[in-house]
Amino acid sequence: MLSGRVPGGNVPPLDRDGRVAIVGTMTAGALTLALLLAAICVLWIAASGLGLRVLRAVPVLSRLPIAPPGRDGDGPLLAILVPACDEARDAAAVADLRAAHASRLVAASTLAAASGRPVEILYIDDRSTDATGAILDEFAAAAAAAPVAVRSLHLRELPEGWLGKTHALQRGLDASRGEWVLLSDADVRLAPEALVRALGHGEAQGLDHLTLMPQLDRGGWLRDATLAAFGRLFCLELAAVNDPRSRASVGVGAFNLARRAALERIGGLRPVRLEVADDMLLARTLRRSGARQGVASGRDLVTLAWYRTALGIVRGLDKGLFAYGGRCEPWRLFAVALLFVALELGPWVALVWGAARAASTAWPWLALALLGGAALLSGHLVVALGERWMGRRSGPVLLLAAGGLIMCWGMLRAGWMGWRRGGVLWRGTLYPSALLRAAMAPRER
Repeated sequence: MLSGRVPGGNVPPLDRDGRVAIVGTMTAGALTLALLLAAICVLWIAASGLGLRVLRAVPVLSRLPIAPPGRDGDGPLLAILVPACDEARDAAAVADLRAAHASRLVAASTLAAASGRPVEILYIDDRSTDATGAILDEFAAAAAAAPVAVRSLHLRELPEGWLGKTHALQRGLDASRGEWVLLSDADVRLAPEALVRALGHGEAQGLDHLTLMPQLDRGGWLRDATLAAFGRLFCLELAAVNDPRSRASVGVGAFNLARRAALERIGGLRPVRLEVADDMLLARTLRRSGARQGVASGRDLVTLAWYRTALGIVRGLDKGLFAYGGRCEPWRLFAVALLFVALELGPWVALVWGAARAASTAWPWLALALLGGAALLSGHLVVALGERWMGRRSGPVLLLAAGGLIMCWGMLRAGWMGWRRGGVLWRGTLYPSALLRAAMAPRER
């Protein structure tokens, strides 16, 4: 005969058939939390599937057969526009600037030889207060011979209603020729065949805009784990970019290659003149105009040292997170940060809590623990594959949770700093939140 009591304690309540009613022992709060954790785990697994789709759909350009660019046309084939502001802050930065220029010159010369058409490199000195302008003039003086022309343009004032970088790029676009235009950062290094491969791929695919995801130099484990956590969020939409039927878009400041005709059709940089995330919003504007876009991994072709520490990533993404992620409204960023804390920790809580309760209860808790473990395994595995896809080591993925929490802290910090400053501080210029929000309004309609 079954009884509700046994020597030394109670038995769990029984259902009508005499089985232990496990769910009945869960409080409403515990059941709600368990269901929420299960939902988060399912989201992790779904995101892992999307990540695998990205790895299948986005090619590694360096592994594709080279499609040489066409020789038809008059004038320069490509104009490389490189904005620069106070790039000579220390000896290491100057060394990076010189190394990037040397690689850019070799890549441009390789493209000119392969296409039989000239290439121009235009450096735009955006109100620098250090030795940047003199170094850029040195580059121009040392490499003035065709088929690669190197020029420098010095800006001393910033018109109202523009960010410094977008104004510099627009002035460079106006002052250059080139059937294609590459928008790139001053510290980006190019492999000798990078431009040949990119132009050939763009023409062969009939693209108007091509973004290459850069390979980032190795840092410490915590920095690389933070980078992996950021990349996991940034890359989930990449799979659809190469689909001409999709409205998905992506742009990266390191390598945005576009046909001049496509840029002129949207008014150049004017639609994004007050956009902190100008690379992403330029890509979106091009896509909406009907431009055909593509994205590829720039592994072994496009490299740079992008923030050397985890703290550097947090500080460097400050303005972008506040303007692009929070739309210059701190409460949005605070809410997103708290949501991501829950998403980051959810599978871990499901695994630990479910395993602890499963030892004394039964299958609902064991199922939760298994779901948490599956989410963590799939998530970490796909991120590790993504790191290898981009030419980076996969070991730091073991610290992915720490990297994710650092990114959440970065969101909270960006919201706080933006609220305290009243806007975005970029290269010594404060852009008020109200001004940036007013520029966002037309594109959000």
